[in-house]
Order: sequence, then structure tokens, then C-alpha cells
Amino acid sequence: MRYLTILLFLLTFAIGCKKDDIKTFDGRDGISFYSRFSSDPDSTNYSFALQPTFKTKDTIFIKMRLVGKPSGVERGIKLKAMAGSTARPNVDYILPEVKLPANAVFVNYPLIVFNTPEMLNQSFKLVLGVDPGSELISGAAGIAVDQSKNFAQMKVNITNQLIEPDYWQNISFFFGDFSVVRFKFMVKVTGLTNFDPNVIGFSEMFLIQVNLKKALSDYVQANGPLIDEFGNQITF
Repeated sequence: MRYLTILLFLLTFAIGCKKDDIKTFDGRDGISFYSRFSSDPDSTNYSFALQPTFKTKDTIFIKMRLVGKPSGVERGIKLKAMAGSTARPNVDYILPEVKLPANAVFVNYPLIVFNTPEMLNQSFKLVLGVDPGSELISGAAGIAVDQSKNFAQMKVNITNQLIEPDYWQNISFFFGDFSVVRFKFMVKVTGLTNFDPNVIGFSEMFLIQVNLKKALSDYVQANGPLIDEFGNQITF
């Protein structure tokens, strides 16, 4: 009888709970920076010195995605420089206001950067965040089930010096750890300034590696070992 009483109580309670009693989240939709893999850093490097032709300005496309529900209308995205930024607004960069297209989840934000004289000797950091006045607010950070990751902020390093490209970890197997001496040697031998495997393809990497080994062997015979700025001997 005691079990029957409990069962009747539970049934009565379940019937008494109306659908309207169930609480759901009803917050504003947001927008976040993101990377495809959770191990990717929340930063990117850009150098005018690594571009194939001289540029006075360029556009860096920053990946962002919706945190919330797609909408049938486009919605505005405004970014701002956050604490820790050293880049100068309207001198080193411009942050245009853009729209997330209707029914879209992803957008590439076009950060405009300028090649200023000071960049020959220093690097400027821009810490990007979503402006509180943006129609789409700052979305929640975290890791999704596909191991992609959302960031509340994105750090962009801008310079005209030779710095390690973002893609270098994908080609270090072929060419070794990054150094300015190594990179300059590669540029001199190949005539290339961009070794991104998405641009030249992995199949070409083997041929470039062979040519670099031959060129380095000739260099060593004529000049002795090629030493980088860290005191390490260059090999391929």
C-alpha cells in the first residue's frame, strides 16, 4: 500500500506540472571568435614582410561564428580593441562594422591593417573583443563536440618584421624549427615568401626540401655551417 501511495503521488505531481512550468534559456544571440580545433591558439600573426608583393595595407579575415539561433535577417557585428592592445586605431588598423548574413552561422570578419613605418622595428598587438554596443553580443567561450573552440577575445600581432607564420607548425617536419636565418635562406633559394601547404601543397614540399638540402650543401662547402640567431646550425 505504501508503494501505491507513492506512485499515485508521483502521477499527481507529473499531471500538475504544466508545459509552461519548464524553464528555457531566452538570452540574446551572440558572436564568438573560433578555431577549428581546441588545441589552436587564440591568436594570429600577420607580417607585411611575409607577403609576396609590397603592400601598404591588407585585410586579415578573422573567423567568427554565431552562438545562438540563426535569424532570417542580417545582424550587426561591432568589435573593439581590448585591454592589452598596443596597435593604434585608424593608424595601424580599422575595425569596420559588418553584418552576419541572414540564416548564417559563420562569418569572416575583415580586419584592415596598415603597413606603418614603426612596424619595421616592432610588433603591434591588437586584442579584439565584441563591442558591448554590437547587435550580436559577445558569445560564450567553450569547446564544442567537434573539438572546435570559441574565444571571447582574439589576439592579432601585426608587424613588418620576419616573424614565425601561423602555418609553420604544419611544415616544421620538412624544414625544421622556425628562425629568421632559416626563413631568409629558404626565400633566397626558392624565391617564395609563402610556404603555407594550403598554397603550395604537400607534394611540392618534398621537392622544395630536396632543393634546399642541395643549396645548403653548396653553401656549407663555400662558407661553413649556416648558424641561426639562436646559435643553432641550420639543416634540412
